[in-house]
Amino acid sequence: MKQFRRLKKLGLYGLLLAGLCAAGIAVPAQAEIKVLRIGIGVDADTLNPQEQTTTLIQNMCDLIYDTLFFQKPDGTLEPRLATGYDVSDDGLTWTLHLREGVTFSDGSAFNAEVMKQTFDRILNPDLRVPLRFAVSMVKECTIVDEHTVALHLKFPFAPLADALSMTLNAPISPKALEEYGEDVRQHPVGAGPYVLEEWVQGDRIVMVRNEDYFGKKPTVEKIIWKVVPEVSTREAMLRSGQIDICYKPSPANVSGLKADPNVQVDMPLDTRTIFMGLNCQKGVTQDKLVRQAFNYAVDKEAIVKKILFDTAVPMDAPVSPIVFGHKTMDKQYPYDPDKAKALLDKAGFDYDTVVSMRTPNGRYLFDKQVSQAVQAYLQAIGVKVELRTYDWPTYVAGLLKPLEESELEVFLLGWGPLFLDADMGLYGQFTCEVNPPKGLGAAFYCNPEYDELMKRSRMELDNEKRKELLVEASRMVWEDCPWIWLHVEKFVIAYSQEIQDLVVTPTEKFYPTYISKQ
Repeated sequence: MKQFRRLKKLGLYGLLLAGLCAAGIAVPAQAEIKVLRIGIGVDADTLNPQEQTTTLIQNMCDLIYDTLFFQKPDGTLEPRLATGYDVSDDGLTWTLHLREGVTFSDGSAFNAEVMKQTFDRILNPDLRVPLRFAVSMVKECTIVDEHTVALHLKFPFAPLADALSMTLNAPISPKALEEYGEDVRQHPVGAGPYVLEEWVQGDRIVMVRNEDYFGKKPTVEKIIWKVVPEVSTREAMLRSGQIDICYKPSPANVSGLKADPNVQVDMPLDTRTIFMGLNCQKGVTQDKLVRQAFNYAVDKEAIVKKILFDTAVPMDAPVSPIVFGHKTMDKQYPYDPDKAKALLDKAGFDYDTVVSMRTPNGRYLFDKQVSQAVQAYLQAIGVKVELRTYDWPTYVAGLLKPLEESELEVFLLGWGPLFLDADMGLYGQFTCEVNPPKGLGAAFYCNPEYDELMKRSRMELDNEKRKELLVEASRMVWEDCPWIWLHVEKFVIAYSQEIQDLVVTPTEKFYPTYISKQ
């Protein structure tokens, strides 16, 4: 039997306040912040937590809905809507203890019935749930009592507690579901610290504090997420004080922002890998030799240094170095245009073929510029490449099309596991189960031998053996090259020097809920 226990750390500031209070010295209440303005590059496509594909939008959903557990920057879990869990000796039943006295912002109650409804929706194959694979080992959710549910698993899964911290599992108000149906994606109602006040698509998303939130009262009264696709404009707005937080500033300007006494910059190494997906079932990229050739054709080191200014590190494996299960691959794909051309010739590549390349603009660090660099590298070895750019909602819609409708051949994308385990990275992109429209594996990689390895890794409870299986799966997919393996981003976020206590995580999320200002 295992029991989840919460550990709370006060930190230096908290210890100081505690000492002052113990000494009978009055301390001022933390000042409220009326409005916090955040500049972001893309608009939301949906605010339904079960439909999420994008970390930034999940970040917003966390503030509206809250999660069962909160994953802190060090990867440890903190109770939120769930206060703890028990696991049966055989690992097949997880009993979740839900927080009592919680209501959604519309007044409806949060209880076991709501949590069962949430898992029923997640597991319903008729609903679009792109990240379902993360909890697909759950067979069903049953009610134990008013504030307790049991998750019955198909097989034991070691990192399930981490998976339960995902936005995916956040409950929606049953009253809102009844009123709006699936249009709840535009009318989100949760039990989190904030409530959606306004959504002007393409311009801004406005949240106001949930005065009935079960937890500590947020210090920020209103948050305005301002959609500003041009990164230079976001930076200028930060410097001029028009916004307080700049999401993903230009890599070229990070050193300048760091030197600005009015700005502070955080940039922890992320779980997010950036890659060029290569369609394994359509077009010239069906050929493994072509996919390997494209990898040798691109100078990843130069992209990291000359375009991204070291705000990333080259990929050396299919997953980020910070996740459990990572191991640097013995075989690498160094820049070697001659080898790339030799592989294309061996594959009988038709140099008159025009390869279609797609990229978003404003979602990732210099995404369009990185795509243009990859285009130039491929053209340098004689490959004709047509590059098109899309706004994020349109791009996501294209990623979700089934194979027969997909226009994707070579496409820039990022994949950031939402907990620090390679399972989400490897399972969520490369198993047959996650090919669109069921999932987000838009490279359409499908290898039964690989799937069997991942299945075994998911059923293995011994962490050392599980890691061995994850590394073996990594070697297999690394050899098959469903991606051009580009780089692992650092999560760069710049904000006003006045802001204190902003929580920034390596899963590309940040939480301004309890910030203070100097």
